Amino acid sequence: MYISEPAEYAILGLLESQPMHGYEMFQQFKNGALGQIVHLEMSQMYAFLKKLERLMYIEAQLETQGLRPPRKIFHLTAQGRHIFFQWLKEPVERPREIRILFLIKLYFVQQFTPEETGHLIDQQIIACRNFLNHLEARHSLPSETGDETFFDHVVLRGRIYQTRSLLDWLQELQHELAEAHP
Repeated sequence: MYISEPAEYAILGLLESQPMHGYEMFQQFKNGALGQIVHLEMSQMYAFLKKLERLMYIEAQLETQGLRPPRKIFHLTAQGRHIFFQWLKEPVERPREIRILFLIKLYFVQQFTPEETGHLIDQQIIACRNFLNHLEARHSLPSETGDETFFDHVVLRGRIYQTRSLLDWLQELQHELAEAHP
């Protein structure tokens, strides 16, 4: 078992900020900046918390609340912190992961290590260029006009254009960051 969902990394990041109970974390996804990136139901939140507990990335302590039932306050473990910060430093591998995973990384890098923001963007630009080079090396005009060959060409061209657009956006971010922090 391993982390497989972007929300699981986001939960680790929230717990790096401070210990929280499940509903408090859910509110961060519902009403906070993370909600613009990750959409999550309460049941999913609790399933992710159980999974992260089994992985020993987080642990819970019961907190009494007077006459109300005790609630679980979740804390990040040393292992969870290590996994989170290791993940945070690496660019995402594929352009389709930028829309969610990269934005989660950017959110938490800005929070915890803002001086590393430029490096993360630089690394992501390199990863996107490498992916674009891979796509462009596979591209050639179809010699046949069969439906399947043409469709393969169309899909590949679409991926090339999407990756170029992401590169343009990342370079704009890089430029904006350089202007904001000369």
